[in-house]
Amino acid sequence: MSKILKTKIFQEVNNFDKAYWHSRTPQERLDAALVLIQNAKAIYNANPLNPPLDKNGGQILKLRTPAERGKR
Repeated sequence: MSKILKTKIFQEVNNFDKAYWHSRTPQERLDAALVLIQNAKAIYNANPLNPPLDKNGGQILKLRTPAERGKR
């Protein structure tokens, strides 16, 4: 469980986050990354309009449909 830092100076938060992350062991970092990936996939799969991911759950590198452009 990480600590919560309250400050008005954004740089302090950056330094705190870096120090916390670098104080973790490589295994703890891998475990945290796995949790983040699983949460991201759950959020992606929760939207029925998203196309299914490939069998390995890889990222979608490009749009499958043309992107709508703003009218000028």
